Amino acid sequence: MALICANFFVWLAVADGAGDKIAEVWFFDVGQGDAAFVQLPGGEQIVIDGGPNAAVLEKLGEAMPFYDRDIDWVVLSHTDRDHLAGLLSVLKNYRVENIIWSGVSDGDAEDTEWERLIDDEGANVKIAVAGEKLELGGNPLTVLEILAPDENDKMSNKDQNELSVIVKLTYGEKSFLFCGDAKSKENGFIGTAALPQADVLKVSHHGSKYSTEDGFLAQVCPSAAAISCGKNNSYGHPHQEVLDLLQKYDITTLRTDQDGDIVFQTDGERIFVGTQK
Repeated sequence: MALICANFFVWLAVADGAGDKIAEVWFFDVGQGDAAFVQLPGGEQIVIDGGPNAAVLEKLGEAMPFYDRDIDWVVLSHTDRDHLAGLLSVLKNYRVENIIWSGVSDGDAEDTEWERLIDDEGANVKIAVAGEKLELGGNPLTVLEILAPDENDKMSNKDQNELSVIVKLTYGEKSFLFCGDAKSKENGFIGTAALPQADVLKVSHHGSKYSTEDGFLAQVCPSAAAISCGKNNSYGHPHQEVLDLLQKYDITTLRTDQDGDIVFQTDGERIFVGTQK
């Protein structure tokens, strides 16, 4: 099974001068939290979660031109602080055109500020609906698909992790799966025909042992995985069980606590990867 999952993956430093058909996917080192940034060839930009504080602003300042103060899409997986807090700073410092989130909050101070800021922003707010596909920038080669949560999830008494907005970004023949903090037993995919394959997996819940299971990896079949976690964090993330499982499937694994910022580049046919501290 590990050999079956070992899809062709190009492991190289990020290519220089690769042209205007390259998509970039960054996983920022923001400590114990998630913050990702996507730059598409057509110019569209996506921020997926913002980490636990305003550190994401410095990272965006490095990944984007200094004069660029517009972001096309912001996706909030769920309203836990380690995903939400940095997005509050993003909304205060950038013009955001579109926002995707679950619409479910705990009603605490940060959640309330989030809802106030998105109202003030005047962005197009889309409540995540599983099964919806968005063609970005009018390019049929670039699709953002919402995989979770569905309405049944929202009706039940589940915690924020289990209500994570899960999205799959596809560019050409290559794809990236962002799982928020979903638990693999309960994210609605295991054992279903809808479980998507992806070339790169953003490992759920910072590598928690409850987030990634054997059956999940066997079906998603990623060639590479990125784990967003803080150095020497108090949770012990990523857990050894998950690291062993990723190794079992021969999945190239990078970690922000060890590798710093992680950037994948793809022309839709091949994937290149690099890191920087």
